[in-house]
Amino acid sequence: MADKLHVRLKRLLNQHNWPLWLMTRVVRKLNQKLIQWLNFRGSHTFIDRSKGSERLLIVLAGYKSFLWPLTLSRIAKFVPSDVDICILSSGLYSEPLAQMAAEHGWSYLYTKANKVSLVQNLAIAKHTKAQWIYKLDEDIFISENFCEKLLEGYLYVKKEGLYNPGFCAPLLNINGYSYISFLRSINADDEYKAKFGEFKHAVNGIKAFYDGEAAKWLWEKSLPFDEVAQYIASQPFKYSASPHRFSIGAILFEREFWEAIGGLRVSLQEGCLGIDEEYLCKDCTEMSRVIVVIQNLFAGHFSFGPQTSAMTEYLPEIYPQLCLKE
Repeated sequence: MADKLHVRLKRLLNQHNWPLWLMTRVVRKLNQKLIQWLNFRGSHTFIDRSKGSERLLIVLAGYKSFLWPLTLSRIAKFVPSDVDICILSSGLYSEPLAQMAAEHGWSYLYTKANKVSLVQNLAIAKHTKAQWIYKLDEDIFISENFCEKLLEGYLYVKKEGLYNPGFCAPLLNINGYSYISFLRSINADDEYKAKFGEFKHAVNGIKAFYDGEAAKWLWEKSLPFDEVAQYIASQPFKYSASPHRFSIGAILFEREFWEAIGGLRVSLQEGCLGIDEEYLCKDCTEMSRVIVVIQNLFAGHFSFGPQTSAMTEYLPEIYPQLCLKE
C-alpha cells in the first residue's frame, strides 16, 4: 500500500509542476509517516507486570504449545531476574500463556490482528525504559547465560570498533549461516557434507533450511543439549558477521536502532511471516549495521517451516535430552 501511495503522490505532485527535489522530499516524508503509523496501530491488550528494566525480553508465542514445556521453561530458569519478560501472541489470546505469564510475573500482550511486527513494536513501545531488546521465538532453546553472553558479545563488537552492530545472535544449530560454524565447532562438518552433499552458507535453498532429515541430523549432533552448549561455551570468544539475510528467532538489538528504523515493518495483510526479518536485515545493510553471530554461545532452533513435520515426529525420541536437569 505504501508503495502504491508513493506512486500516486508522485503523479499528483507532477500535475502541479513541483520541483523534483521538493516533490521527492514530500513523498519521502509522507511515506515515512504512513509506515510509522502502520507500524504501531492495532487493537491489543497489554497485561503489564514490568519492572522498568533497561533490558527487555519479548517472546513470540501462541502456535507451538507442544514446545512450551521445553522452551519457556528455559526462559524461566536462565533469564536473569532483572530482565523484563513479555510474552507476545499475534492474532490470538492464549489462556495457558496468560496463566504461565502470571505465574512467572511476566507481562503478556496480544493483538487482534495476526501481525508479528505489530505485536513486537507495541511491546517495545510499552516498555519505555528498555534500552536492550532480546527477541525470541517460541521454538528457540536457550542455554545457560544466554542473555549475559549475548550482551557481552554485542558490547565487545561495539567497543572493538570494526563494526557497528545492527543485531546480535547466538550460534544456532538450524540456521542457514551459523549451522556451518556449529558443525565445525564439534568437528562434524565433513560428516555433514558427506551425508547431505553440500556445505554452504545461505538463507534458504539449502538442506539445512528445507530438509527434515537434515534438521533431525543437526539436532542429533546438538544432544545432550546442555552438554553441547557447555562445550561450545568453553571455547574462546569469537564472533563473525553474516554476509546475507539472517533468521531472527533469537536476537539482541538496541532501542536506538529500533527507533532509527521507525520500528519493525508491519504488513497490511495478516499472517505475513518474515516481513520483520526481511526489513530488519535490509535496514542493517542500508545503515551499515552488521549482523553479528557470537560463536561461543549456543542455542537451538527447532525447525524451519518445511522441516517442522519431520521434527515434530522426531521430538518424542529426543525429548528427554532436551529437558532441563533438576
